[in-house]
Amino acid sequence: MRTAARRSISIIILALVMFLLSAENSIQAFPFTTVYIVRPNRFYHRRSCLVVRNSGRPIAISVANAREQGFYPCLRCTPPTW
Repeated sequence: MRTAARRSISIIILALVMFLLSAENSIQAFPFTTVYIVRPNRFYHRRSCLVVRNSGRPIAISVANAREQGFYPCLRCTPPTW
């Protein structure tokens, strides 16, 4: 019984630490993360997105500028939103 309780507590602590580390990394990445837009679409993408790779001339832009200009995050590659 004690072993199961300790294991559960360990898993909860590990999950909490992982969550906090991922939140810290994502906060540092925004709003200066570079994303890419492809005209005439109204979406912005990660560099690895198929849309960007198949386009002739993707335009590099920050997440903040993309959002200000009315672009939305791609649903395929799920780039940062803020």
